[in-house]
Amino acid sequence: MIETARQRRAQQVEAKYAADLRRLRQAKEDELAQVDERHKIIKNSYRMERISIKEDYSLRRLNLKTQIERLKDQRGNLRHALSIQNDSIDPSDSAMLEDLTSKIEGLHKQVIGLERQLVSALNDAEAAFDNRCKENQEERRAINKHYINEAEQLHEAYLQHVEQNRQERENEEGGEV
Repeated sequence: MIETARQRRAQQVEAKYAADLRRLRQAKEDELAQVDERHKIIKNSYRMERISIKEDYSLRRLNLKTQIERLKDQRGNLRHALSIQNDSIDPSDSAMLEDLTSKIEGLHKQVIGLERQLVSALNDAEAAFDNRCKENQEERRAINKHYINEAEQLHEAYLQHVEQNRQERENEEGGEV
């Protein structure tokens, strides 16, 4: 009977340890799943932000290109009108032609600046995403570290129970001799 009582205590301690370890692992997996879900949300948010930035700059670029084409049409019409009245070119007409040309050049510069702004905005979005990913990885490492510590404490408690059972067995055997 003593042998079975000892075995029962040992089995109970081992069963409790295994159950606690399973619960601990499940809790860890649940927390890591939440972190993974947040990472997916961060990633999707980043993708949507990139799309939004690209669409915004595409619309701006389209607006500038439309203005450029409109001014080119005006300039072409003015050139055509000036070629028809070749004999009497008004200085204000040539000034208007130069004004249109300078406006077109200014809009071309804005298009180039817009491309640079687009690259900068995309780089900023990527940097923000990278920072969020780093925070996510740090959280993941903290969770892993926490559960490693919990598992170590659980294992230490298990070893203490095993040692306690061993001492009880020695005491019982020492008393029987």
